[in-house]
Amino acid sequence: MNKNQKNKLIMDEIKIQAGQIIPNRKKHRADNQMTLGSLIKALSKERTGLPVLLSSVYQGYVDKYPGTPHSYYGYPEDLAFTASDNPITVAKFITVCETSIGNSFPGPDHANDYYRDYIMQVSTPVWISEIDTATKNGVIDVISNASHVTLVTKEIKEEVDDAIKP
Repeated sequence: MNKNQKNKLIMDEIKIQAGQIIPNRKKHRADNQMTLGSLIKALSKERTGLPVLLSSVYQGYVDKYPGTPHSYYGYPEDLAFTASDNPITVAKFITVCETSIGNSFPGPDHANDYYRDYIMQVSTPVWISEIDTATKNGVIDVISNASHVTLVTKEIKEEVDDAIKP
């Protein structure tokens, strides 16, 4: 048996052992909400001059718009937008979203009580939340009408592993 075959056998054994040790991972957050890529794709189908509004979380209040992008406090590897009073068009918001891809945003490293940089990717889940706050308000849809485009938000609850349920 040559060196490459031995290395392959060792790697195969590691994969088998790791599969037995590491429990099934919980469902990825992006399964329940929009990612940065899906948000850009949905917005690119809309009329670029329309304003982008937030819904659900801010119903009953004055219109709010997506504002400053930042690392989401609940999952710092995710991207969040603050709620702003300043209107933003679809074209400008797409630019903000596209610029966020590949850029780093400082966020808390909860394990060590310090901040570090998180690089946002196309597959990054998107939230609406103030800085240093975990609101659990994920963006789940983009809906448009004749006068504006709405980012629909919903509270995203964490799934509990079956082994932990009573």
